[in-house]
Amino acid sequence: MNFESITQMAKATKSPEKSPKLEKPQSELRATLEQRLKSLKPTLQDGIKEYEQALENDVFDDAPGEPEGTGEKRKEDMQRKLTDMADRAEKIKNTLDSDKPLPQSTPEISTTYTRPDGKSETISLDIESKLTDFLSFYKKTNIDLPPDFEDTIRDIWERNQSEIEQVIQKNGFDDILLIPGNIPLADIAEKLKMENGNFTGSNFDDGGGFAGAVSQNTDKPRIILFHKKTLPEVQAETGLDVHLNITAGEALKLFNKNPDEHMTLNDFIIMERKVFEESGVHISDWNKKSAQWLNTKSGARLVCAYGDPTDAGLGVDAFVDEYHYDNLGLRPSRCFF
Repeated sequence: MNFESITQMAKATKSPEKSPKLEKPQSELRATLEQRLKSLKPTLQDGIKEYEQALENDVFDDAPGEPEGTGEKRKEDMQRKLTDMADRAEKIKNTLDSDKPLPQSTPEISTTYTRPDGKSETISLDIESKLTDFLSFYKKTNIDLPPDFEDTIRDIWERNQSEIEQVIQKNGFDDILLIPGNIPLADIAEKLKMENGNFTGSNFDDGGGFAGAVSQNTDKPRIILFHKKTLPEVQAETGLDVHLNITAGEALKLFNKNPDEHMTLNDFIIMERKVFEESGVHISDWNKKSAQWLNTKSGARLVCAYGDPTDAGLGVDAFVDEYHYDNLGLRPSRCFF
């Protein structure tokens, strides 16, 4: 068989190129943005009513036993949130009034992931639905979000939407975390406690506990793609290596090589509590080989964490480079800033 015949056969068997993604018409993009503007109106009105009621009830006065100025701070915080919301509405209105074409990013990604065994599944993620969900979650757990959290998350989504879709197609990530920046780890650990609280090992405590743990990029708001499954399930369904029985030193090398592909202790606590509230399941169950190394240091040691249904809580510890255990691995993920 000559070279020309071989090349012709290769072309004939080559997978067809993916057709370019069709752009949505400006009229549809405009309608979506107009709907977002309309949805802000009742929220803003409710916020104004809440502020007026607080004025009537003297909520902005210092309560007995409170430090001086506490009531004024409550007032300033509520005013800031109302101002930020009004600014957001004005920004959307200005965009609609402008003659500039609207961007093509959309709230929803729906794509097909094909497993190594050939089975396919459709994975859909809607950033607006997830934002509503996480705003409710953080409000319930008393996490004080920065006023620009929603806009920042939308901006991350819009800038990275194409790559997010590609990563889902490649790795089968089926859920996302929306994480605020600059929330102290000790605050997250306290407010997002599991059923019976947090259990910490002596090594982690010796490194300063939650207040002393150190992670990269936790000052930045972020969207994290992950699998809402145990580690063995992730490996069985996707073929991705979850690195069970890897040493702390080997895990650290992987963290340093690809820091955007691994979670911190901050991310882990939010993931574990959020998934547990939704399903009643600890996806990081130690008994199911799903404890995980995290891109967080406690002194000179690397941190690991796990969900513990037996003791109904969350466990955290830290170990030297040589330590490993067959129930302990790495959870595949992808972080966008």
